[in-house]
Amino acid sequence: MGMTLANAAISALLNVALLAGLPFLFYFGYHKWRKKRAFAEIARRAGLGLGERRYLIYALLASLVAVAALLIWQPPLEPFTRKGSPQRAFVGLEFPLPAIPMALLYGLVKTGLAEEFLFRGLIAGSLSRRVPDLWANLLQATIFLLPHLLILLVMPQMWALLPVVFAGALFAGWLRIRSGSILGPWLLHASVNVAMCLSVAVRTAS
Repeated sequence: MGMTLANAAISALLNVALLAGLPFLFYFGYHKWRKKRAFAEIARRAGLGLGERRYLIYALLASLVAVAALLIWQPPLEPFTRKGSPQRAFVGLEFPLPAIPMALLYGLVKTGLAEEFLFRGLIAGSLSRRVPDLWANLLQATIFLLPHLLILLVMPQMWALLPVVFAGALFAGWLRIRSGSILGPWLLHASVNVAMCLSVAVRTAS
């Protein structure tokens, strides 16, 4: 179990470094040396703050609804157990250990933090300062959807997930733009991904 968790932690940290760390270095360098902004201002512009708390409540409520819908719907397992699916690693994984820490690493850190910081923190935040909020939100959701089209390579019959991904990105973008923070979108994204991983683990347990 230790090696499995260690590998999962390393993978999560590498993903954060690649999707969040490197873009932030360029973002920081541009604002620090070109715009002469202080670190606190740069962090705020990147969505690294609490933001308006009511939007965090909206995110929490949406997370509960999304997780409940996932548990009630119980999507077919077979596509998520195929080679290439990120949830394949959770097939038959013992619950609660190591399934829960593995799911938290994947949902909270590897995908939730890394993707929300890049797509909502940097991209949506930058767009919202250049174009009207509606267009900024539509653009960031479209950009977020593009890499998720790879779902079709692994599980083409799950194409109906793509409108759900797009709608979720729109809601996450709205939370980010209105609140000024990635905290709400991060909570929503992480909750869904953790729940999906644990669902696969529980439903495939021997």
